Amino acid sequence: MPEKLFCFRNRIRLFFTLICSTALVLFTLNITTQVSDYPPSHADPASGFKQRHLIDKWRKERLLKQNQPLIAPVPCKGGKCDKFMGVLGLDGSDADEQSHQQCDHPIYSLKNDTIAKAFTRLPPLRCNKKSQCGYSDGEIRVADGWSCLLQRITRPAGMDSEVEYDSPLLISHTSSFPGDLSGDFFKLSCTSEKNLMTGQTTSKVERFQQLVTKGMVEEEHFIPRISEYPEGKPTLCATNKCLPYNVFILGIGSLSHLSFQRLLPKTYSYFTDTLKSLNFEGYNTVGGRSSDAFLPLLTGLDESKQQEARLHKAQSHYMDRLDLLWNAYDRQGYMTLYAEDHLKTNTFNTRFNGFENSPTSHYMRPFWLAAETKNDSTGLCLGNKARHQYVLDYLLEFQKAYKVDRKFSFGLLKGLTHSDVNLAQHLDTDLLNFLRKMTPYLSDSIILLMSDYGALPKGTWKSQQAKAESRMPFLSVYLPTNFINNYTSLARTMLSNEDKLITPYDVHHTLKDIIDIPRLEQEDPRDTDRFGQSLFKPISVSRTCKSAGVDIHWCACHTVLKVLPNEVDDQKVQSLILKELNDKTSAHRHKCAAYKSIKTLSISRLVSNEQVKEYERGHNKQFTSSTQLETDYYLLTFSSSVTTEGEGSDETYEVTLKRKESVLSRVYELASEIIRLDIEEGSCVPDPDVKPYCSCSK
Repeated sequence: MPEKLFCFRNRIRLFFTLICSTALVLFTLNITTQVSDYPPSHADPASGFKQRHLIDKWRKERLLKQNQPLIAPVPCKGGKCDKFMGVLGLDGSDADEQSHQQCDHPIYSLKNDTIAKAFTRLPPLRCNKKSQCGYSDGEIRVADGWSCLLQRITRPAGMDSEVEYDSPLLISHTSSFPGDLSGDFFKLSCTSEKNLMTGQTTSKVERFQQLVTKGMVEEEHFIPRISEYPEGKPTLCATNKCLPYNVFILGIGSLSHLSFQRLLPKTYSYFTDTLKSLNFEGYNTVGGRSSDAFLPLLTGLDESKQQEARLHKAQSHYMDRLDLLWNAYDRQGYMTLYAEDHLKTNTFNTRFNGFENSPTSHYMRPFWLAAETKNDSTGLCLGNKARHQYVLDYLLEFQKAYKVDRKFSFGLLKGLTHSDVNLAQHLDTDLLNFLRKMTPYLSDSIILLMSDYGALPKGTWKSQQAKAESRMPFLSVYLPTNFINNYTSLARTMLSNEDKLITPYDVHHTLKDIIDIPRLEQEDPRDTDRFGQSLFKPISVSRTCKSAGVDIHWCACHTVLKVLPNEVDDQKVQSLILKELNDKTSAHRHKCAAYKSIKTLSISRLVSNEQVKEYERGHNKQFTSSTQLETDYYLLTFSSSVTTEGEGSDETYEVTLKRKESVLSRVYELASEIIRLDIEEGSCVPDPDVKPYCSCSK
């Protein structure tokens, strides 16, 4: 009997031991799969975010369910987002998801890249100019026998294109940056001590200031920095109104979706594969200028619906009157930042009046205004650093400075790619390193990496691939792992929109939702006259460019047909275009020569996808080049000349024409504005809206 009892007790012990061991294993597995936003070590970037496997899983499910609703019910952990389920249509009842997508964007890949030869591999950019002095990691370096004058760069009240210098401080040896000196931007002017020797009664600082004013110092360095903000309790909107995340937007000028992959392969791989960001291949621009992309993103409206703020226009005001998105974040207690690196094409100053007051908590324009005075500031480098690196460093300083407060930052890198998109290669390694340095801030930050539109090399403009790419910029969104965990339905809905037709208007509504959760539950009445829909809600597959707010000229989801002989009346088209070009410059005829001829470089017929599908369903036959409609559209690429012989046709343009069939004849109209493709513009006129059409008289 005792032996049986002993055996029974041993079995009980063994049973409980197994239970405890199993519980320990499960607990360990749970811990290892908990939310973690720290990417793998730099030595093994290919290992990826194992905790973010849900994104890959959802993508596979979407591909497998071609004939089923794209969104299936997804339970939210801890009941944190159950209230979103019915609002977002996550019960699988969205019937139109079963239909075929109306907007079919053309699919191009690097494996079948017909314009790859237009891009050349460049050697690394090296900005290793030797210097006796400088600034790095909070330390001002001064060589023996040298002295420097540190001056703060400030923005005068009401002046968006001027800077002032104050708080001069003489520094004669290497030391830490003065902790009691506030401000974001500083100028460090350095010279040999022998240049400061003078028998005059002026002080050393005064003598130094005289040399700086006369441009007689050997070295000038420009410093962007943000002093560490004291920790404290942040002032934020109520927890039931805002999602608890920072927002970080980084835009890169002139890159198509495919050019981003071509020219920034390391960044693309890290952001999309390692960080598992959502990649919106159906992202469609709504215009060919940077402002055409970013004004709708920041305001939800295109330029025509904004208050007049353009240069040289009657009753024009500062941009302050526009309700820009960072103002909404500021009202909710966020610290805000706006930084752009290219004064010549600045989004808010090239064609607009700029800002009367600083638009954000931290504003980088004064830095670049000061730096442009430096003799070697016009190249790719500024001193011993690439120009784009200053913006990246400033953005990183912003993250470091505010450890508690919520942050909204908007950075634009346009200087590198404005004149030659191929130069984007120089950004790849620096941008990759920047994203890796952002690692400590990934757990509570939503990151948008994007471009404004796609510019392609000159030799590619005739190809259909180049035309499509120019309308399809890059957009990829990183959602923190704890967002995917806590707001699963929102994350999965956003992922379901990856291949849909997306515009800057949609990005605007998405960013508004982050600080206004009630918008997710019902439509905002203020948005009834606006295009766009939040990416946290399913985008309908029946969406068209027209319903999304994309003009026909910029829509990438067209069926492109070959133009038949004699289909277009060349003489009528030429007369129409010449009149439009010359009307734009008529008020400046003393400076801008009149165009006398144009040369067609390429022409193709555009038919919307929905029209083709509707015709083929109704007529039960294929839509071909010979199929005629009551109204037809043509995309024309042409060069213009001030001579009748067409000599010197350097100005290259693009326009969409509309042809209407009437009883007596065919009538041609412009269906879009005329867009200049080459970057050279008439420098002899000040009006930025006239420059693209002006051929300066010799």
